[in-house]
Amino acid sequence: MLADNGQQVDYIETQVAFEEYCRSWLASPVIAVDTEFVRTNTFYPKLGLLQIADENQCYLIDPLKITNWDCFVAVLLNPVREIVLHSGGEDLITLLMVLGQLPETFFDTQIASAYAGLGFSKSYQALVQEITGRNLPKDQTRSDWLKRPLSESQLKYAADDVCYLLPIFRELNARLGERNYIGFLKEDAKAQIENTKLFEQSKYWELAYTGVSNSWRLNNRALACLQRLCAWRERQARKKDLPRSWIAKDSDLLVIAQLVREQRNLNMRELHGCAVSESAFVRKNGEEIIRLVNSPPDFSLINRSLLTLPLSASLRAMIKGFRETVQRHAKQMDIAPELLARKKQIVAVAQEMERGSKLIWPPELRGWRGDRLAIDFLEVASNFDSKGLIGDGNEPLRTEF
Repeated sequence: MLADNGQQVDYIETQVAFEEYCRSWLASPVIAVDTEFVRTNTFYPKLGLLQIADENQCYLIDPLKITNWDCFVAVLLNPVREIVLHSGGEDLITLLMVLGQLPETFFDTQIASAYAGLGFSKSYQALVQEITGRNLPKDQTRSDWLKRPLSESQLKYAADDVCYLLPIFRELNARLGERNYIGFLKEDAKAQIENTKLFEQSKYWELAYTGVSNSWRLNNRALACLQRLCAWRERQARKKDLPRSWIAKDSDLLVIAQLVREQRNLNMRELHGCAVSESAFVRKNGEEIIRLVNSPPDFSLINRSLLTLPLSASLRAMIKGFRETVQRHAKQMDIAPELLARKKQIVAVAQEMERGSKLIWPPELRGWRGDRLAIDFLEVASNFDSKGLIGDGNEPLRTEF
């Protein structure tokens, strides 16, 4: 079988053949990687197919036939080899689950295309069309990649999904080199690698409560209860390998947390009488829920500054000023504003400014982004500080990284 670009496609379904190819990839300066996985009714993605492309051909590896991945881990961890992915977030999580390892860095063609001025969050198909002129179908997106045998159309789709990544990489790498943006891309890639590693770290699970809508309305006792329930859900989802919402919905956890606003214990009758009493979550986990909500609250685990609060009029005005600054800098750089700073990140900066007098960057804006935006953000914020709308008006505005 041939891929859309004319490359030969090899289907690998034995350990011996896989290790032989891995030895050849060890000598390749750059390889493209893609994954096909299923995640419809599980917490963890289930790898159904691994696709590799080098300068010579494409390879489709059947992960259900591979018993030892050490040889491929060696390929990924070689720091002199460039690993090319497109929109690599889900691929990185899948690789981490299967291999237990991630490359030190990688080249993401979706992010690179944004740095090249081709648009933000561009799809692989759109990028192939933009750079090569080829029009690829996307008719197997929701295929069952765990079912065997895979159809010829599935295999052709999988090969096409990786075969153009190296030509795209060469073109984008050249464009970013001309713009001096390659360092920015590498900085983003390393940050994404570190964020992916947090996926399986318990300290990340402890912050799950901050993503629950309206959690800011709870008093500290109820918020501490919500924090405990959300962390428990994270552990249960991983233990049972089920989607979070199958364990408990955010709305269910919020209702239960609201029951413990007062300093008293919750009993089973009250739990069954609450708004989620018909939920299978309560029927299956009632006793465990009672134990969790009646445990002494640990206020050290909650941080109200991480919650999403309603925006005041003055805060919305400051955010508008920040966004205009971002748009101006993005235009100067010929990149999408979202690549420089997302709205959520801008809101986080403004909320910190409203609480005090420091310009504190969220992790996503540290590095070159913060360096570029700092002076103008401080100028915007100083206008509000002079009006007494942020801080206490006694300290000069400054940046903290």
